[in-house]
Amino acid sequence: MIAAMVTACASILIAIIAYWLNHQGETRRSLREARIDRVSSQLKDLYGPLLVLTETNEKAWNEYCRRYIPPTGARSVEMPLPESEEARWRTWVEKVFAPTAQKIREIITARGDLIIGREMPPVVLEFCAHAATYDALLANWDEAGPSKSALIRHPGNRFLSYVRESYGSLKAEQALLLKAAREAGGVGSDRSVR
Repeated sequence: MIAAMVTACASILIAIIAYWLNHQGETRRSLREARIDRVSSQLKDLYGPLLVLTETNEKAWNEYCRRYIPPTGARSVEMPLPESEEARWRTWVEKVFAPTAQKIREIITARGDLIIGREMPPVVLEFCAHAATYDALLANWDEAGPSKSALIRHPGNRFLSYVRESYGSLKAEQALLLKAAREAGGVGSDRSVR
């Protein structure tokens, strides 16, 4: 009788331990899958599009500078642009720089919940403020200052660096998460890198 009770208690204890271990494993798997989904969404919906647009904008700006902006000191920002340069600059602002800045701002506004960290990085807010001033520049082109530039300056390489570094760190994290999921018994192994 005592042997039967010990055996029954041992069976119950083993069942409880097995349930607890299974529950812990399921919890870890669920958390890992949620993190994979979050990182994948950050890449697909925010940082991937931002990287493409910022890189494209950077290449366009560098090419514009190379072709059309004289070396520093050749012309003061206070001097009005000659008519042909102003027409060219306006075309580039209307067709390239302002639309790209607006797309970037729209992505950030729509998907800001995917930003890395707890707060919006200042450089992102600076870029959005810069993008917003294009509206005023284009609406009031003839009364704009001699340089015909946006009221708030582009944050420069700091914004591009932020986007590049964020994208790179998320891609690295995604690769580690997917590798860990595959090693944990195939969980997530049917997921493609998004």
